[in-house]
Parts: sequence; structure tokens; C-alpha cells
Amino acid sequence: MARPKKDPEEKRENRLTLYLTNREEEELNLLAESMGINKTKIITRALQSYVRTLENPPPVLRKNRMHEVMRLEEERVRGYVCTKGHPVWIEWSWPSPPERCPCCGIDKLESTWDGAVKKGLSWET
Repeated sequence: MARPKKDPEEKRENRLTLYLTNREEEELNLLAESMGINKTKIITRALQSYVRTLENPPPVLRKNRMHEVMRLEEERVRGYVCTKGHPVWIEWSWPSPPERCPCCGIDKLESTWDGAVKKGLSWET
């Protein structure tokens, strides 16, 4: 049986030689074994995580990040509602819940829902 074709987005055509100390290689091997994924994926995820957490990325990365956000099909969000009934939505990765309702300023918000919201939905009347 033929091997399934790789998604063009997942093809890796660029090479990088990485020199590790014995200890670093041992840690990487242990991590790969415990997670059940290959070492390349671990290093790639670590790089992506580092780039996402840069406080002040270079302009080229910032522009690329904005294009990536615009191409997303769905977004993970958390929903809150204030005591007057105003809904508040924030990104799932936001570090803490909102302190006040942006509509009325009340500081009593209750969590309502966490989940993925697909972009491009339209309301039918």
C-alpha cells in the first residue's frame, strides 16, 4: 500500500544542522520518547512557542503574525456576562479574565462559555 501524500504545509524541505551537547541530546531523546513524537517536531514547536512569546518582534514577524491571524478559520474564546447582561468575549489565551464590563463598567462578571468560534458566520433572520 502506498504511503499517503503529505500536506504541502507540512513538507519540510529546508535543513538545519543542530549541534547539541550530550546532556541536551539526552534530554531531547527522553522528551521525544515520553511525548511519543519525533525530535524535529519538539524543536519546531519550541521555536514557534518562543517566537509567539516575543514581546517586541521584528516588523517582518509582526506583519506575518497579523496575516496568520486573518487566515484563521476559527478562534478559541472565553465568554463572560455582567450582571446587566452584556456579553464580553476575550481570546482564550488571554492571561486573566476581564476586570470590568466594557459596556457599563460593572466589575461583577461571570464566566459563561469556553470554546471555538468559527469565523465568517452570518445571522439568518
